[in-house]
Amino acid sequence: MIEAMVALGVLTIGFLGILSLLSKSLFYGRDVSDTMKATYLASEGIEITKNLIDYDVMRAIEGIPGGGWGSCFNLSPGGQNDFEFDHGTTACGNLPSYSGKLLLFDSSSNLYDYTVSPYTTQTNFVRRIRVAESGDGTEITVKSIVTWSTGPITTQSVNMEDHFYNWRPQG
Repeated sequence: MIEAMVALGVLTIGFLGILSLLSKSLFYGRDVSDTMKATYLASEGIEITKNLIDYDVMRAIEGIPGGGWGSCFNLSPGGQNDFEFDHGTTACGNLPSYSGKLLLFDSSSNLYDYTVSPYTTQTNFVRRIRVAESGDGTEITVKSIVTWSTGPITTQSVNMEDHFYNWRPQG
C-alpha cells in the first residue's frame, strides 16, 4: 500500500510538471505569434505612410494644387501628429487622427483594418503612426507603434521608425 501511494505521488508530480511545461509552451507560442503580427503591423504602418508621401509628391509633380513634400499631413515645421492608417488609406485628405481604436481582422481578405464587416473580428492590437517634420522641412520621421496586451497585467509594444528625406531640389 505504501509503495502504491509513493508511486502515485511520483506520477502525479511528473504529470504536473508536464502540464506546467505545456501551459508555458502554449503561452510563449502565442506571445511569439503576437509579436510577429505586431512587427508586420508596424511595418505596414511605415509602408502606408511612405505611400502617402509618394502620393503627395506625385501630385506636386503633376501640378495638382495642394500637393508637395509633406503637405499631406498638415504639419508645421518641427511639428508632429498621430494618425490611424490602414491598407485602405491611399490618398491625402481627411486622414484619420489617432483615437486608440483596436484593429480588426478581416477573415475574408486576411487584412487588418478599422472597417467593421460581417467577416471582421476584434484583435488586441492598437497601431499609432506618429509623423513628424524636421524644422527645415527636409525630413519626415515616421514612427509606427503597435501595442497589445498579453493578459490583464502585461502590455507589450513594437516601435518601428523610418526617416524620409526630401531629396528633390527645391525651385
